[in-house]
Amino acid sequence: MPMASETTTGDAHSGLTPQEAGAQLDSAVTRLSPPFPWGALPGDAVLVGGVVRDVLLGRLRDNPDVDLTVPRGAVQLCRQLASRWGGTVVVLDQARDMGRLVHGAWTVDVAAWDGATMAADLGRRDFSLNAMAYHLGQGTFHDPCGGLQDLVRRRLRCLAAANLAADPLRVLRGYRLAAELGCAIEERTRQWLQQAAPQLGMVASERVLAELERLCQAPLAHHWLLETGTVLQAWLPMAPPWPGLERLSHQLAVALGLEGESLTGQLALARLSGVLGAQSVVERLGCSRRQQRQWQRLDHWRQVWTASTARLTEDQQLQLHLDLTDDLPALLLVLLAQDRLNLEEARLWLHRWQDPADPLCHPCCPLSGHRLQQSLSLSPGPRLGALMAFLRHENAFGRLIVHDEASILDSARQWLQQAADSRQMSTRKEAGSS
Repeated sequence: MPMASETTTGDAHSGLTPQEAGAQLDSAVTRLSPPFPWGALPGDAVLVGGVVRDVLLGRLRDNPDVDLTVPRGAVQLCRQLASRWGGTVVVLDQARDMGRLVHGAWTVDVAAWDGATMAADLGRRDFSLNAMAYHLGQGTFHDPCGGLQDLVRRRLRCLAAANLAADPLRVLRGYRLAAELGCAIEERTRQWLQQAAPQLGMVASERVLAELERLCQAPLAHHWLLETGTVLQAWLPMAPPWPGLERLSHQLAVALGLEGESLTGQLALARLSGVLGAQSVVERLGCSRRQQRQWQRLDHWRQVWTASTARLTEDQQLQLHLDLTDDLPALLLVLLAQDRLNLEEARLWLHRWQDPADPLCHPCCPLSGHRLQQSLSLSPGPRLGALMAFLRHENAFGRLIVHDEASILDSARQWLQQAADSRQMSTRKEAGSS
């Protein structure tokens, strides 16, 4: 099936000049309504980073994360703003004078310059695309590192290898930005990213996981997943990524039949599971118990499906759908990417999964435990649980008349009688052998 061409959000005009960039930023600052007036900031406050980049790409959100720099007193400024205009202050790094103001949907990070001047501070940022600035007091655009030219060319360029070492998480951020913005990574920058990868061990595991999650949500992440997995191996050699990562595209998810939040969530889950690759990595990164269970089940059924030379047994099929009641599309995407399932069959399974009444994809016992106890004079316990499991199995494969309670109860009585006969036979054998 032909797939739609790939697109990215926003675009920088091919002939964008610094003057035009400044005009765009003037307009954007006027439109934005942060939780405090811009005039409440000191005259030398500078707007930097992603918000500047996103204005020039035409992809600015209504409540963007705002990065500000000031010569000094960043944490104190956060406290002053919160005292006057409300919000919560988080001290990100007291020694480096970095603070955060959280106010409703707004997050404003404020940092003191890392250097004597604004230009020196910008030169210590990670990538040229993030080293452009707008001086709020003067209303001027500043680009000492050539970020505007890289933005127009869609090129991700690291300013210096030492800047990666200052925060090794920037290694993963590079791949994430390339995936979000549709950028090519400059060859020297790619080499620096790979060289700095072993230093990821110095970064808190929660930050690594959060960056990977953002990467896997990016529209063009599949272009960089394999290289990201390789970079992770430089830090955690026991983590081979799953095959087929480069095929886990938005187009594949659309071809399968996913859309909206289901597409975004299931595709991100399939990508993240494949990048992490091994149980040891899932544990090392501090994944939640729910995330660990998701990964374990996806990996288990991926391997079972790959190793199977025949159709899964009924017991296997039922257990697969019990394990993946919420996440079957992620497995379908992984199997498609690995050429273990054809698109037509995958679509049929997705169609069934999208029907909440499908007895196999959403298995359940057709009668409640309370109703079975009432009708069959049963007590709570293992026998009732086993009976409900039997009825769930029979229902999943269409051997019960769902809306005929009498026939379901007849099947239940037959099972109970067979179970009783089996127990009696076992008791006689044990008595005879003794």
